[in-house]
Amino acid sequence: MSAGADRSIDKFFSNFWRRPSLSHATDRIAADGLTAFSPVWAAAAIFSLAGDRTMLMFRDGALLGLISWAAIAVALLLIWRPRLTPLLVLLAGIMVTRYAIAMPVAGNNKMIAAFMNAGILLICAHAVLRFGNSTSMRENVYENMRVVARALLATMYFYGIFHKINTDFLDPRVSCAVALYMPLADGFGLQNNLTGKYLAIWSTFIVEAIAIVSLYWKRWFAVGLLLALMFHFVIPISVYSWYMDFSSLVLALYILSVPREVSERFYDSCARLFRQLRERFGALGQALPFGLVIGAAVTLVGVLSVFSRQAHVPPSHAYQSVWVLMWVVYGGVTMLLLADAAINHLPWRGTVGPRRPLWVYAVPATLFIVCTAPYLGLRTEASIAMFSNLHTEAGVSNHLLIREPLDLFPYQSEVAMIKASSDPDLQHFANRNQGLVMFSLLERLRKKPQHWVTYELNGVRYEKATAQSLGAFTHASFWERKLLIFKHVDFARPKVCTH
Repeated sequence: MSAGADRSIDKFFSNFWRRPSLSHATDRIAADGLTAFSPVWAAAAIFSLAGDRTMLMFRDGALLGLISWAAIAVALLLIWRPRLTPLLVLLAGIMVTRYAIAMPVAGNNKMIAAFMNAGILLICAHAVLRFGNSTSMRENVYENMRVVARALLATMYFYGIFHKINTDFLDPRVSCAVALYMPLADGFGLQNNLTGKYLAIWSTFIVEAIAIVSLYWKRWFAVGLLLALMFHFVIPISVYSWYMDFSSLVLALYILSVPREVSERFYDSCARLFRQLRERFGALGQALPFGLVIGAAVTLVGVLSVFSRQAHVPPSHAYQSVWVLMWVVYGGVTMLLLADAAINHLPWRGTVGPRRPLWVYAVPATLFIVCTAPYLGLRTEASIAMFSNLHTEAGVSNHLLIREPLDLFPYQSEVAMIKASSDPDLQHFANRNQGLVMFSLLERLRKKPQHWVTYELNGVRYEKATAQSLGAFTHASFWERKLLIFKHVDFARPKVCTH
């Protein structure tokens, strides 16, 4: 590396470790925008890491366990010192490394977060090599990160609509929108209300469509933001799945996507709150709210578990309940502050900044292409097809626009219907008359070579096949195993919601 590049790197870290200068208005907004984003991004990482209990307990190996706890430590440091941008870079690097080692990963939120973390690393590396002063560097990093965050959200909402344009999502008997609606409506006795079910289905399209438009129609950005915040605040409370990581991810990306003045006002509101806590309670005052919320959540869940009518509350339910309560407080307060900042700039009348370089769009463009995978015969997991009822396996599609998958790749063409197995997970599929694409079946057998499976494929029954008899150890390359992951297949119609 050249001496000039070495000096740029030294200057990057020395300037970023120092408190940013606020001598210029643009520098202040960039500093405030990054400082507002950093702790919220760290919180999103913690919610995501907390959902992977097996990794935290080292059940997925010592390496992933250590990396997960290292990520939590860095995330906590970033929440404590949000101005230290190198901590943001370090967290992004650790999370990308963890994701790469754990691949294939089914979670859509984890995939989107990995793309954002990769964007952070690329943008900061570019800033190191190009800029020699803190003002230009920080401004460039902030503006480029905003482009990536907004485009990732737009991609997420686009496929959140497109994949759902299928016969089964529109069917109130099985729609995934109804699966989320029913737990929320149960307390009001409306879980079986047909109007409510249709409202849940069509409101999903409406909210996500408004969200896309508002991301780029700056004047009325707050309309889409407010609808999105309400939607993403509510869905973790349904406890249908571990949604805190998804909603906290979206919240962090929105803090980068809103106009600069909004993120500055949001930062000022947060800074004022923590400044008052420090003045009243000393140096540890800013940690007080976190301690109170965590303590109250654990105590409440513990007391309710003791006095519950159920004979036994599973530890996993109690664990998730604690995190849901923490989300209610954290998500509620953070979203209210962001909503307040947005409303104060509605309609927005600011000036649009200069165009950003085209290479910045490479990260979200790659995600956009990846999410076409179900229609190409590639993977069906990690394609933002979550809770969409989408089916594209065995050359058949329930999509209303793409009625026949292109099947440029063969991975979805053969579906093995599981009939019996010595493996409890595979037997579960047999009990439900479900199948797996052959790639997934072979991967499961490769990881559990001591088990056998009986299945039907193209009308032919195969008895007690094993990894050895099917050649599971050599059926795929390293990259295929890292990049391809598939949902289980249910041919029953209407197709019930899985995830």
